[in-house]
Amino acid sequence: MSTASAASSAPPPAGPKSKKMLFIIIGAVVLIGGGVGGYFALKGKPEEPVAVAGKGIATVATDTEKAAAKRDPKTKPTFVPLEPFTVNLADKENERYAQVTFSIEADSAATGDAVKSHMPAIRGRVLLTLSTKSAADLSGREGKLTLAKDILADARKAMDLPDDSTALIDVHFTNFVMQ
Repeated sequence: MSTASAASSAPPPAGPKSKKMLFIIIGAVVLIGGGVGGYFALKGKPEEPVAVAGKGIATVATDTEKAAAKRDPKTKPTFVPLEPFTVNLADKENERYAQVTFSIEADSAATGDAVKSHMPAIRGRVLLTLSTKSAADLSGREGKLTLAKDILADARKAMDLPDDSTALIDVHFTNFVMQ
């Protein structure tokens, strides 16, 4: 065997390259550890209300958050999908329409069945509510959240439930198109 082939099969000497790799590995472990530690440190803290000068409390729990806190995490949610609504909007300057599809979340399967049995009344009220809205009313997150609250109120009225009833939990949009 020649000396050139013997030299090429020997392992490279442990020099600066292995030290560099060691520093990279230690750096990665420190970064990952810091990220995981930060995640768990922040995860456990609930969001506290923030006072704004002259404005009162800036963050307040919504009805949905309150209902979610009362729910048993072991029970499956009940969603009642409604057929799509296509309605002309109340815009005076342009003819605009919205196509909206959503589901109503109920607290139990029995309430879900009650929603289904009241479906014509619920659809009628929701259709009237949608037709009073303009594109400006429905644009943005706040407009859609307001519409969800209005739909929930319509469903409660159609089912003769009190306004503060938690039997109907939330409205979940699955399709929202305006033109």
